[in-house]
Amino acid sequence: MDRGSRGICVFADNADGRIEPVVGELLTAAHRIGEITKEPVQALLIAEDCAGLVEELEDMAFHQIYAVETRGVSAFGDDSRSAVAAEMLRRVAPSCVLIPANDAGRSLFPRVAVKLNAGLTADCTELVVARRGNGEYFIKQNKPSFGDNVMVSIVHKAGRLPQMMTIREGVYETYQGNSPQGGEKPEVRVFQDILAPESAVSLLETLPFQGSDDMLSSDVVVVAGRGVEKTGKIGGKSALEAMGEFARKIGGALGGTRPLADSGLIPFENQIGQTGRVIRPEICLSFGVSGAIQHTDGIKDAKLFIAVNNDRNAPIFNVADYGVVADMEEILRALMERMERAG
Repeated sequence: MDRGSRGICVFADNADGRIEPVVGELLTAAHRIGEITKEPVQALLIAEDCAGLVEELEDMAFHQIYAVETRGVSAFGDDSRSAVAAEMLRRVAPSCVLIPANDAGRSLFPRVAVKLNAGLTADCTELVVARRGNGEYFIKQNKPSFGDNVMVSIVHKAGRLPQMMTIREGVYETYQGNSPQGGEKPEVRVFQDILAPESAVSLLETLPFQGSDDMLSSDVVVVAGRGVEKTGKIGGKSALEAMGEFARKIGGALGGTRPLADSGLIPFENQIGQTGRVIRPEICLSFGVSGAIQHTDGIKDAKLFIAVNNDRNAPIFNVADYGVVADMEEILRALMERMERAG
């Protein structure tokens, strides 16, 4: 282990008494870094009640688990929780902190970075371990920038620790490796003397999320491109409505490209690409998508990728397993009619 390299810390985001699935993805990234730097992989847990969450983390491939209970502070009390996280990181002193690029990570850790006078890179899509001339390891944090037109590589200043970064959901697969302790439980330390300050945020009410289908967990994703805006009615519905109905009937989710999100035709949560979400479906059906790298970079390891576009030179055909050069309205109409006949 290099001098100054003291651990790869994963923020163990949690909700409703469960560890969020994205933590398993960050665990994969952490172990890939650790294979090179030979650092331990650590979990940083902050919750009102840690007992059950610690047990869940013990079954994952962490070397060390650090926890603080923040009873009476809601998950939205980031003014208080950030003070706790900052003090934990001062004591644990990791070389880097991997954070999910979700609402919780984006809200909490900018506050933590200010308290630690540390850098924070947002929305990374790739982490690459490199080495300085003095032998010290560091992480190149790659992410899209300038409206998705370029990929940039961000590096923290030498000696400025911890290196902190939020990572897009779906970029890494859930960790499938074995426990690094050979079946033994990881070391667990609960900081009893780190007390959460009173939060100025009061939680008055919680409401169920009314968002759209979750593309991250769907085996089948139907993707709409800008071509849907030029397509006529299908069965009395707009092309986008017909695609959404088709996706539901086959047990899938509807996604789209950035232009559709920018125009408000689909919610941001359904945007696929470098500035949207990264998906790993079993089957991806793409309609009217040109295939710019900014979009296709958001589709990882689809087992079957079928694209429909009336432009035989569309870049989407360079990445699809099967390409159909046809009018998407014609194909979609035929699929819908077949679904109706099948009941």
